[in-house]
This record gives sequence, structure tokens and C-alpha cells, in this order.
Amino acid sequence: MSRTKRNRQQNPCGGFDGEVYWGTADYNRRLLAAYRDQIAALALTRYEWVGLPDTIDPLFIERMLLYRGQVTIAAPRVGHGLGTWVAAKCVTDGPLNLYQRPSKWWAEGQGANAFRFRCDNRNGVVIYDNPTRTDLNNALDLCARELVDIQKTKQVNRLWQKVPFILVVPPDMELSGVNLLGNILGGQPATVANPSIRDIDAYRLDMQVPYIGAELTAAEQNIWNRIYTLLGISNITYKSERMIEDEVRSMSEPAGMMAMSGLMERRRGAKILSERFGFGDVQVVWRADNESQNFNLLGNLEKTAELLSGSTHGLAEAMRDDS
Repeated sequence: MSRTKRNRQQNPCGGFDGEVYWGTADYNRRLLAAYRDQIAALALTRYEWVGLPDTIDPLFIERMLLYRGQVTIAAPRVGHGLGTWVAAKCVTDGPLNLYQRPSKWWAEGQGANAFRFRCDNRNGVVIYDNPTRTDLNNALDLCARELVDIQKTKQVNRLWQKVPFILVVPPDMELSGVNLLGNILGGQPATVANPSIRDIDAYRLDMQVPYIGAELTAAEQNIWNRIYTLLGISNITYKSERMIEDEVRSMSEPAGMMAMSGLMERRRGAKILSERFGFGDVQVVWRADNESQNFNLLGNLEKTAELLSGSTHGLAEAMRDDS
């Protein structure tokens, strides 16, 4: 029997996947993966593509832009899938033009349904994540590692706040010491003992490590704000003192410029798809939950209409009673 299967049998309720891990290295890997997933979820939901055909997956476009910095939307001119527009991994092949953009490239599929066909400006377009034409994955990964470091520092700092005390007992009173310790840790309000308990000495082990929870929380918040800025999400850097309106505006402006840098390149590709290849009106916008807002608006209008109807009916009854 493998060690993994044996651990699962011994710990059937040990976690989400049925296992219990106490190893620091494994915990660090899981912590880093959790932060990466959280950051990726933010990055992949920033932009919304409107007007694309059903054969193009907008989420795949954003995944390619996040992890590779570029993506192609193209349709094969010959062979299988003739004229079907898809989003695919872009592999440049050929000289760059005057503006350092590829003139020829390959569109490559992923997974079991992989495909590969040649592209140029007659059957496709290359879209970049930002004007630098590089992906943000490296910068975001460094931030995730900083968050792991801060979280581990928090844990170590909290550990040293759990100041233990030591019971020194004679050799023949070890059991009494264990029982006394159990009563103390269990919150027992009183302990019955014989006079020999005076032979037990207690010492407090204080490592003199200050608690820096507030400083670490501020550092963590500033790392998250750095991530938000990289992703173009509005945020304000953590400061202990109050900020004036100009400070708030100046701190939010870099995030707005980062959001626009991504919109510029995506909208350039959307414009080519609309004008050159007749896609209709393809747009890229900053994502917002308009569906929920519209639902809430309609619900509020219905409630308002009901209240107004009830108030009008009550007023009419009161006027009839007066007459």
C-alpha cells in the first residue's frame, strides 16, 4: 500500500482532500498556490469582451494575455476549420514590420484538440496585454511570494507570543505536575493538593519578542495594493495618518493608467476585428456587474410603484371619509 493511500485511510476527515499535512515545505507551497490563484482570479476578470463570435472564448484570451503577454484571434484559410475564428496561442514567425509588430505568425491550439495554422494580417490579428508587450505574471508572482513571506513572519511572531511557563518538580512528583498543568490549561478554578505542592516551582519563559501584528498587516495591505495597481484596480496605499483629497487622487491615478494600458491594446485588436474582418461592433470594457445592478434597479422600481400605489389608495380612502 502506498504512503498516500495509507495516510488517507488513517485520516479520513483530514481536510478538503482527505489528508493532513504538517510539513512546512508543503504548507509553503500550498500558501503560494493559494495566493497565485487569488491573484489570477482578479487578473482574469478585469476586462469584458463584447460582440465576439461563439467560437472565441474570452476567458482563454485573458489567460493567454496574463501568462504569455500575447494572443492571436485568427481563422485558417485552408484545411480543417476553414473560416472558423478562434483564439489561440501566438508564435511569431517572420520579420517584424515598421512598428515592431509581427507580419507572420502561427496560431497553435492547446490540449487534445491541438491545431496549428499560419497567420498574417489577412486572416488574423495579434493582441498584446499592454504596450510593453510583456506579461504581468512575473511581477504578480513576486508579489505572491512577498505575501507568503509576510504570512510566515506573522505565524512566527505569533508563535513567540505564546510564552510558556516551566514546572520544575521533584522526581517523585512528575504525575502531580502533569495533573496541575492540566488543571491550569483546562481552566480549572481550583486545585486540591497536599502540602508537598510547595516543592513545585514555576518559571515563565519570556523571549522578549515584541508583537508586530499591526506593522505586518500594513505591509500585507501595501503588497495587495501593489497587486491592485499592477492590475489597474483602484486602491489607496495604507497610511497611518489621514490623507487629503489630492493625495487620494494621485495614488489612484497609476491604477487608472494601468487599466487603460490594457484597454488600449485590447481595443486596438477589437477595432481590427470589427473594421477589417467584419465582426460587427466588438468592444472591450472594464468589467462591472451590470446584470445585478439592473436586477436591483428593477426590483427597487417595483417596490417604489407598490408603495406609491398603496399611498395613493390610502389618500383616496381618507378623502372619501372626510366627505
